[in-house]
Amino acid sequence: MYSEKVNELGLDIGFELFSAGHIIWLIAIAIGIDLMCRHYVRLDDAGRDRVRKRFAWGFPIAEIIKDIVLYFSGANLLHFLPLHLCGLGLICALIDYYLPNNKLFGQMFAYAFGPGAVAALLFCNWSALPILLCFQSIFSFLIHGAIVCFVLMRLLSGEIVPTYKGLWKTALALIIIAVPVYLVDMLLGQNYMFIYKVQENSPLVMIWSIFGTRFGQAGYLAGYALLALIVFHVLYLVYGLLGFRNPDRRIKAKH
Repeated sequence: MYSEKVNELGLDIGFELFSAGHIIWLIAIAIGIDLMCRHYVRLDDAGRDRVRKRFAWGFPIAEIIKDIVLYFSGANLLHFLPLHLCGLGLICALIDYYLPNNKLFGQMFAYAFGPGAVAALLFCNWSALPILLCFQSIFSFLIHGAIVCFVLMRLLSGEIVPTYKGLWKTALALIIIAVPVYLVDMLLGQNYMFIYKVQENSPLVMIWSIFGTRFGQAGYLAGYALLALIVFHVLYLVYGLLGFRNPDRRIKAKH
């Protein structure tokens, strides 16, 4: 079963956001992330490099496996291109591993991909599916949890240091990316990055009610951009309070 099939058949087999099952998933993911981060900061540089490499290759391999399973389930793969924020993060993780000196991808993970994965876990757009015994649902929880884990372990180890300049670089990069994604949405009738229309049961509903109902699509996009900038600045303040913006805080391996 996959989300489009559920909608086609009009099945009521999904789960409510923040229901008991959803909260249990979130707690389990949080425990897994905590254990992984504790392990990561204790590794030496070579060990951390191996872990990052496994994540970097594991992300696209997992995405390919997902597409194969969904294809043989009868799904239209145009609905599952890696053009959502988190899907783009999977690709950027691999590029970032082989271009370690770049100054963009780390900032994008801190401001966009990591927080985007957190938002996805909180406001699941796969809630029409069963919370268990469904491949797409289980995969969605695990892959978004893995993205959050990847970002947090690098923030905690000091490998990613969020900067204010990085905030604006991330915003500019997302604007550049959003243009072709918006064209894909129009041409294929999709809603990648949720920029073509609002995602139900998410904070974007508020943006549509404030801006979209008055100014239409242009108002929704402007409100979306404004919300993103507000979230980025809140994250910048939070990272400062947590000490993540200190460039000298890289944690050495503990033995």
